[in-house]
Amino acid sequence: MDVFGWNDHPAALGRAWDATVGAGDVVIVAGDISWATRPSEVQEDLAWLDARPGKKVLLRGNHDYWWGDSSAKLRKLFAPFPSFVGFLQNSAVVAGPFLIAGSRLWTTPEAPALPSGEMGDVEARPDFVERERNRLELSMKDAEEKERAGTGGLTRVVATHFPPLYAGGAETAFSRTIEAFRPAVCVYGHLHGPGIGAGFTGVRAGVRYVLASCDAAGFSPVLLLEQ
Repeated sequence: MDVFGWNDHPAALGRAWDATVGAGDVVIVAGDISWATRPSEVQEDLAWLDARPGKKVLLRGNHDYWWGDSSAKLRKLFAPFPSFVGFLQNSAVVAGPFLIAGSRLWTTPEAPALPSGEMGDVEARPDFVERERNRLELSMKDAEEKERAGTGGLTRVVATHFPPLYAGGAETAFSRTIEAFRPAVCVYGHLHGPGIGAGFTGVRAGVRYVLASCDAAGFSPVLLLEQ
């Protein structure tokens, strides 16, 4: 990412992470984890994440080409990394006092024009939006099943990679689904540089939306909730 001005950003992020996150904290890694294209190429980046404090829940971003569609293969890939307590793949994760659901999502037709480059400019595709909405619903259904199975008293959280809502707050297919689920917070990433202002942040319909991409967050973990 040096080409975008992120000079030695893993070191800055590592220092901030190690200084602020405790071993018992839950950390959501909301996509674009590695430029690797194959599982065999991602080991070093996963080891870096595993070495940081906290219990991690991972989510796929649009650049995570190494992330396959098989949950079984992902479990095998993540098995050597004990701090990875789960991942979102048509599923939900219970981590500490939190019930976390989510999906990658995609750019919706309501998105404003975005700057070119790695700033969030991905073409809106109705078929991709519908696919990701279905995946989001599957994750939320899994969360509800976990609650019915007796995992009660948890705080609901939604994690996505693409913004589910854009500046101005115009409703999207994703925001409707998320707000019906009634989480305490929805965290997302994807937007960088001049594109940061395109994402909605704040409270809408009882959900607090938080943009936590690295440069938007100052290369430091963002505190979402305290329990």
